[in-house]
Amino acid sequence: MAPGYRNAFLDLHEKHYWPTSQTIEVAESIQAVIRSGLVSRNPLSGAEQRRINALALTHDVEKIPLQSLRTPAGGGVISAMTGMGKSATLLRALEAVAPEQVVIHSKSEQCGWSILTQLLYLVIDGPFNGTPGGLLSRITESMDIVLGTDYSDECRKKRNLDAQLLFVTKLLSTHRVGLLAIDENQLENFEQSIWRKSLVLFFLGLMNLGIPILLLGNPLAFASLKSFSQNVRRLSTIGHHEMTPAATAFEPWWARDFVPGMCRFALCEEIPSVGEIVDTTFDVAGGVPGIFAPLWIEAQRISLRRGGGSAQLQLSDLVAARRSPRVVELLNIAQQASGASPVERFVDIPKPASPTRGAAFSTGVARAPDVSGGSQDLRAHPSPISEIQKALERRRKAGEYKAKHQSKRAEERATGGVSRVELQLEMFAGLEGTQEPLISASDRARPKKR
Repeated sequence: MAPGYRNAFLDLHEKHYWPTSQTIEVAESIQAVIRSGLVSRNPLSGAEQRRINALALTHDVEKIPLQSLRTPAGGGVISAMTGMGKSATLLRALEAVAPEQVVIHSKSEQCGWSILTQLLYLVIDGPFNGTPGGLLSRITESMDIVLGTDYSDECRKKRNLDAQLLFVTKLLSTHRVGLLAIDENQLENFEQSIWRKSLVLFFLGLMNLGIPILLLGNPLAFASLKSFSQNVRRLSTIGHHEMTPAATAFEPWWARDFVPGMCRFALCEEIPSVGEIVDTTFDVAGGVPGIFAPLWIEAQRISLRRGGGSAQLQLSDLVAARRSPRVVELLNIAQQASGASPVERFVDIPKPASPTRGAAFSTGVARAPDVSGGSQDLRAHPSPISEIQKALERRRKAGEYKAKHQSKRAEERATGGVSRVELQLEMFAGLEGTQEPLISASDRARPKKR
């Protein structure tokens, strides 16, 4: 096929995935928690059958027999700035671990069912408004899409949030969900949500009932979550995986795993060596996979457009790709992620852990000649930058003011108040006197009375 006709296939790179040492660790943890969670809820066990039946017969969230239903599962957190591939890693891992998301089991007297539709995993996006009701809606709507049910309509008909919570809990347990993954947790819809504690308590409650939980999102979303030892401990089964950009071009997962793997998607007959590609692109990709990939695709697009009988991708194509409208704005993300940007334009990019990362970003700070023949750092003229910083500070304060008043109004509108919901969820999660200490049966203390 002539090079000019191959452009249409460049979009297929979205389906190209290459694992790295970072992602393998995550995938192994996901497989382990799904397997252990399903084993602990073995349907051949008489105790498990009685547990599921007892939950099905419960009609009030306050009357859930927590201790008899308790079969703890694990959880975890995958945090990363945009472009690090956390969502893609999750989906690829699930495809490998459970190729069939839905498994229909026929009649089994040993298991005690006539038919069972099992949902091995469920992946949803966190609610944009950061509320428990929004989360329950996302769960039921996603189940409807996968299973062809109408659970979302049934959930909306429930009289209050407590009834909806119990309804969704029964669904997840009855369908033997092996993993519930909540993606797209951000600063605004999780960390800054007045319902954050309620959401965390709900997650803990589900884990106590045997359903593993995996949270994915921006690192800024989990600051408060990680300030409580119980949360950290319960979410350490899968682990706290923070995927960070490569600090240098020589990091093994970048130079040995990712870049060579991404370069396997090539529509050109000839490409430069991997070493040359790494050296040419790292200063602009900033060690972020989601920025290198568009740069690599645009370079191929430039090469294919030259026509001829064959396509030879040149290093100059990688340099020219930086000016592509599909890439140019992404470079600002890489610049800030590397610590080379003089202005923190993006509020959702955590500061790099290493203060020296920016030194490797060669295009980070422009320099202009001075009259002495040397060079002058453009940041020595702070006027334009100062104006931008002042504008960003004004925007930040305005956002804080708006968030404060929105939170106050939300608290006033909430039926019974946030505290009432948190109290209910504390009981559901097995906290505040309803959960017995994790010690031997002979030494176990009596649960406190409310």
